[in-house]
Amino acid sequence: MKRPLETIISVAALVGLLCSSYAHESRQPTGLIAPNSDWKYDDDGEADTGWETPEFNDEIWGTAQSPLGYGEHYLNKPHLVRGRIDYYLRHQFTVNDRTAIPSLILRARYDDAFVVYLNGTELTRTHRLDGSSVRNHEAIEFETFALAATALRNGVNTLAVRLVNRERNSSDVVWDANLLAGDMSVVVSKASVPKLRAQATAPHSIVRGPYLQNTTQEEITVRWRTSHPTRGRVDYWMPGSEERFFMQEAVPTSEHSVRLTGLESGSTYHYKITGTDPSYEFRTLPPAHEAVSTRVWIIGDSGTGNDKARAVYNAYREFTADRQTDVWLMLGDNAYGHGTDQQFQNAVFNIYNPLLHTTCLWPAVGNHETLWANLDDNPLTNNQADPYLAIFDMPSQGEAGGVPSGSELYYSFDYGRTHFICLDSQVSDRRPGGPMYDWLKADLAQVSEQDYDWVIAYWHHPPYTHGTHDSDKEQQHFDMRENFLPMLEAHGVDLTFGGHSHTYERSILMHGHYGTSDTYDPALHALDAGDGRADGDGQYRQGLDERHGTIHTVAGSSGKFGAFRAEHLPFMVENLSALASVVVDIEGRALRVTTLGSQGETLDSYTLLKD
Repeated sequence: MKRPLETIISVAALVGLLCSSYAHESRQPTGLIAPNSDWKYDDDGEADTGWETPEFNDEIWGTAQSPLGYGEHYLNKPHLVRGRIDYYLRHQFTVNDRTAIPSLILRARYDDAFVVYLNGTELTRTHRLDGSSVRNHEAIEFETFALAATALRNGVNTLAVRLVNRERNSSDVVWDANLLAGDMSVVVSKASVPKLRAQATAPHSIVRGPYLQNTTQEEITVRWRTSHPTRGRVDYWMPGSEERFFMQEAVPTSEHSVRLTGLESGSTYHYKITGTDPSYEFRTLPPAHEAVSTRVWIIGDSGTGNDKARAVYNAYREFTADRQTDVWLMLGDNAYGHGTDQQFQNAVFNIYNPLLHTTCLWPAVGNHETLWANLDDNPLTNNQADPYLAIFDMPSQGEAGGVPSGSELYYSFDYGRTHFICLDSQVSDRRPGGPMYDWLKADLAQVSEQDYDWVIAYWHHPPYTHGTHDSDKEQQHFDMRENFLPMLEAHGVDLTFGGHSHTYERSILMHGHYGTSDTYDPALHALDAGDGRADGDGQYRQGLDERHGTIHTVAGSSGKFGAFRAEHLPFMVENLSALASVVVDIEGRALRVTTLGSQGETLDSYTLLKD
């Protein structure tokens, strides 16, 4: 195991105790908003429309230096008006390079509760504020909160605060704050860290996860959510080893994300996130271009969060038994109907929790992930705090293999000698010459037969379907089929997977069909028109034709299914209205696919071989 470079100081070290385990040190935070800054305020008790957004004009609001409030001798004047429940505050600051700020640290001294927004996106709150009573909270000292920086932008940013009084006749209300640019894993020096209140170390419950993200050969991210802010810690070790390691967050947060580094490739580790919780295990990616036995589980449109989705999952669990799932793909529409955080909780974390503990999830974005807010036609483009992007961490910098995409909406990664490509058929520019197109061209250019045996691509809107959607009539299907499929086929993509249609459809081994279904010509486009089964028409084999063949699958029925809206496509081997998931097993130059029904029955199977 690669030994981390530095030991770090734990919370105990802030009062003089030294940690004995290994961890990592990150850069110190820097200031964005200083204490005693000028804040704009509105103390009439009524929220103006859009008050938390950067576009709001606060020219008529008052201005005062923090700490603001009333009822305490140390407050600056003018004081806020007494007798209100809600007070509204704004402060603007400038960021030159948003990419240099992975997260934020808020130090807040407040009485009694607050909600914080950055550029209109809520970052944290200290109380539900849903009509239940607000507890009394005294502004004794600064308290520390770790915040996501996803809503941060280059240029002018607006931090907006709804300050809440527990009752109208309260004797005091207080607000002061310090905003720092930092890293949630940073251990800040004693001079810059306030005394942590009991809130940071109080007993807490895990309400989401843990779940694994962005696995590489040497790193992995462990994420989870707790019922209230606490300093997250991950202990990890190799089986049979007495050497233990840990990583710990510097400041309390309820949204935990800990990156473990210095790991061995292709290795299994045990980990746990609290002293009382059970331990789980994960496995890092195998060494680059090493042939390894690989099991892939693929689900599409699974986001119903109901018994149908659960039945599909349970059927797979029974099928795979003790066999480790190496790669897990989601094809979009992962949380119906609008991709809200709660819908992700219901559809992902409440269904697949056991698998999330041990297997990294690699999702594609669907159309329903973009419906959570009516910001514009493509909310993901302009609001990086979308639940989808806030919940998942994708390898946008090429850290898991492939070429850096610069976007978490489309990316690639390697597992041994298999290259996986995730595309975005909903939000990103789908035109030739656009960022995603140019990235894919560069990514495919580095995929050689010397290093890779298989290439698998997946996205939400499949190139062909006559299920609950019609690829002859919908623009996203046109774009992916006409613009991206020729490039994918030219560079040897073996399988594509899509969802959107709540059916199961699987093609023959084919090449070169980029038009509507009435332009299909078996003499031109069918490389092997059989079923691909050893006990049927025979297994598929690449290389019998000078053209490279691709098998296309629609697997959008992992949470619900529907009727076909048009006659079956002439090149589809299977056309089913049934709940299903797909299992891909790779053994060297042999790739075997099994499609499972919700009762564990085999709905389809085929084998693809390479010499």
